[in-house]
Amino acid sequence: MCGSLLTRRLFIQMTASATVVLSGQMFLPSLSYAAPASGKRYKGPNVIVIRYGGGVRRRETIDPEHSFSPFLLHRLIPKGTLYSNMSIADIPENETSHAQGTINIMTGRYLAYNTEGTRIPGEALKPTVPTMFEYFRSAYALMPHECLIINGEDQIADDGFHMNLHKNYGVAYRSELLSPNRFQAFMLQLKLEENGMDSKTREALQKQLEDLKARTPEFLPPEKYHPQIRKFWRKWRAYYGDDNLKQPRGDRQTTELSLWALRYLRPKLMMVNYQDTDFVHWGVKSHYTRAISTIDQGIQSIVTAVEADPFYKDNTVFVIVPDCGRDNNPLMDVPFQHHFNSPSTREIFALLYGPGIQKNTIIKKPTDQSAIVSTVGALMGFKTRMSEGSALEEALT
Repeated sequence: MCGSLLTRRLFIQMTASATVVLSGQMFLPSLSYAAPASGKRYKGPNVIVIRYGGGVRRRETIDPEHSFSPFLLHRLIPKGTLYSNMSIADIPENETSHAQGTINIMTGRYLAYNTEGTRIPGEALKPTVPTMFEYFRSAYALMPHECLIINGEDQIADDGFHMNLHKNYGVAYRSELLSPNRFQAFMLQLKLEENGMDSKTREALQKQLEDLKARTPEFLPPEKYHPQIRKFWRKWRAYYGDDNLKQPRGDRQTTELSLWALRYLRPKLMMVNYQDTDFVHWGVKSHYTRAISTIDQGIQSIVTAVEADPFYKDNTVFVIVPDCGRDNNPLMDVPFQHHFNSPSTREIFALLYGPGIQKNTIIKKPTDQSAIVSTVGALMGFKTRMSEGSALEEALT
């Protein structure tokens, strides 16, 4: 595709509305969402990246004979561009696991992470090169909450994904992060500020907070949250309460957080990190297939909300991609067990859907996971200087 045509398409003025219609209710955007006074104003399309977390096979997602994703299969693929032969590069030390795969998606570069400065065990990985969020915020005048990562409750280490370590990007351009664990930390600190609490209750809350602090990649006092995020969590708490008994759980909660973010924070670039498919670690096949269905329902809810909202309608592109594949061993009780760096764990896919994306197109040529960031950059008009992949131009009209 010629660069001039791409540029013209990228910078079409966004359709905006003073009133947002969602779920039958009317919401007025806050006037405090104004971008900083200096810098280049962003006028391109919104992009929502959705990650299938914990690894999925093509068979249960994009294969028409065996898919547990009816919305993806029958609604999005016919109206978008599917890269059915995407893979993760088979290079030394390049693990096929969810944290590594997610940072591959975010940075477009392999092995671009470490655990520097982390306080918690496990794969609490932080990017060491710019992610799509830092590229985007460094190119345009954007508020932090206009670039969002939505994480679930089951992988607290994932809350370090936004903590970029690159010296020229890092804190200054990082994305905001919403997760149940961040809410819990925020809420517990607010409760401890309340008066009239007996000593036993206060000690119990303090212990909960200390336990959470020890497991959290980044711990913030309430005053360190951006004002819009403080307002967001207060709304969430007023609606769902403190004890997590009224909230949806697992990836349904991730979907709910995403819908609330679209309604109240109006992000222009958002990444939704689903995770329920990781439950197959415990060897129950239905955990895996049911999780794929739950994610598919979540995608449907987000797409439906976007297409009903004047702020996002006809100006939002979806990029849907797994963090990794799964094993494919018919001799095992669970043939789609987790990640052992076998060839099938490197087999993934990517689907692009929305305005400016080719419809009813399936690209079967080999492509690489590192192409995601370059593609988001091409859609949104920023350069991804340290990424390794090339944009998926066949999808772009």
